[in-house]
Formats: sequence, C-alpha cells, structure tokens
Amino acid sequence: MNNRKTLSKLAGLTFLSSASKRAARLALGSFLLAALFASAAEAQQRTFVSGLGNDTNPCTRSSPCRTIAQALSLTVAGGEVVVLDSAGYGPFTITQAVTVQAPPGVYAGISVFSGAGITVNAGVTDTVILRGLTVNNQGSNGDGIFAFAGGTLHVESCVVNGFSSGSGVDFSNPGTLEVKDSILRGNSTGILVGPPSGTAQAEIDHVSMNDNTGDGLDVLGGSKVTIRDSVASGNVNNGFSVICSGATSAELNVEGCVVSNNTLGIVSTSSSTGVATVRVSNSTITNNSEGLHNSGSPAVFLSRGNNTVEGNTTNTDGTIGSYGAK
Repeated sequence: MNNRKTLSKLAGLTFLSSASKRAARLALGSFLLAALFASAAEAQQRTFVSGLGNDTNPCTRSSPCRTIAQALSLTVAGGEVVVLDSAGYGPFTITQAVTVQAPPGVYAGISVFSGAGITVNAGVTDTVILRGLTVNNQGSNGDGIFAFAGGTLHVESCVVNGFSSGSGVDFSNPGTLEVKDSILRGNSTGILVGPPSGTAQAEIDHVSMNDNTGDGLDVLGGSKVTIRDSVASGNVNNGFSVICSGATSAELNVEGCVVSNNTLGIVSTSSSTGVATVRVSNSTITNNSEGLHNSGSPAVFLSRGNNTVEGNTTNTDGTIGSYGAK
C-alpha cells in the first residue's frame, strides 16, 4: 500500500513536471514570437511602402506599409523610405534627416486636400532628399512642399502641380535648397526662397517653372540663388524676380536659361535699403511684355552681354548694367 502511494506520488510529480515543461515551452515560444514582432516594428534604416501595403505592417520589403507617413515613423535618422509601386500615398511631415524616393517608372502621387503636401521641419544639420514624387493639389490653399526648418533640402525629379494659392516649393528657411530635374507648374509661385531671418542659399538646375498664376521664381531678402539651364514660361506675372522690401539684400545669378511668354521676364526691384541684385549670362529672354526690368533704388541689374533679349514688347526697362569675364 505504501508502495502504491509512493508510486502514485511519483507519478503525480512526473505529470506536474511534464505539464510545467510544456507551459514553459509555450511561454518561451510566445515570448520569442512577441520579441520577433517587436523587433520588426522597431525603427529601421530602410523602410518600404506599397499601394498594397498596410500601416499595421512593419514596413519591411516583404511586408510594406501603406503610407509614407507611417514608414517615416519607423525609419531611423538618415534612413530611406522607398516607394515600391505606383499609387497615392498621402501628405506627410519630415522631422529628421531622411530620403523619400520613388524609382523611375513608379508613380508616387501625393494628393493634397488641405495644408501642405510635404512639410519639412527638420534639424539645422539635417539633410532631406525628396526624389521622384508627384505632388498634386486637390483643393488645398497651402504649398506643395513647405520647408520652414532644416539644414539642406534636395528636390530631385519631382513634379508639383496646381497649388494656385501657394508655392510649388516654399523654402522659408535659412538653409540650403537644391532643386534639380523638376517641374513646378500651375502654382501661385513655382519656387519661393525667402528666409524669415539669416541666409538661404539655393541652386536650381534643369527645372521648368511654367503656367504659374504668379511668378516662376521669387527670391526674397536674405537669399542667394543660382539658376541654370532652366525655363520660366507662361507665368502670369514674372519669370524670375528678386524683391527686397526690407533691409536685407538678395541676389540671383542666371546662367543658360530661357524666360519667355511671361508679363515681365526677369525683375530686380528694391523698395527699401536691401539691395536686389540680378546677374544674367548666356540666356534667352523673349516674347515677354518686358524682357529685363530694373526698378527702385538700390536695385542692381547686370547683363553679361552674351544674352538674347529680343522679341519682347519692351526689351529693357530701367538701368541695365553690364559685367564681363575676368
């Protein structure tokens, strides 16, 4: 009897031991599975979005997110968000150094119903790159791309269209802007560079600023801009303009551009002590109501003397100085 009791107790201990082991294995498996999902949802150097994705996904290549905004929340500083296929991805805000890009052949549409399409509010040392995106207005009174804080913004191979109450690119930031191989059309202003304080530097290369309801390019006080191999055509007001209304100066250097079919072609104007300076070389200014326009002391307009200024209703207005090779 005692032996039976002993065996019974031993059997019970064996049963409990096996059950405990199974429970431990299940608990460990659950922990590892949870850890795997937690790890997948952590910030990554490269995230992915797809028209077939879901924002509950971890934004990996095999399990992409649906929106760029969600992918940005899972991307480390200095990382990349990659668009995998053609779809609409919605507006987003950038607060750190990052690249958001769609490869050639992929249509990454940003439809904007209110506010800005893309807002850049990054740190003073951050570099933000936007590549291959199409930003379309669907009723917003804002800007296509609005950068009011950050170090350097690169806009490459992008289209910004239809922001008739705002700018295609509004760079209101004392940093550096580079726009290349892009189209800004149907906006109030194609590109606006005008920091509230400090100095903004901009380089614009192979860009079309067409059919905007105001100006193709506005350069305001505190800005130094170089534009080359670009076109401003069909803008309701000015092709390129430098406007100084306060004490801060601004300058625009134009090389190898075409400015046509605007009301005024290239404008330099000052209404206060800030000096608006324009230098133009190797460019064609034609079929505008006025070609080269300089008004308001102490504005300065200088032509290299190798430009084609022909076929405008009035080719030049105001004092147009000259400069030569050195």
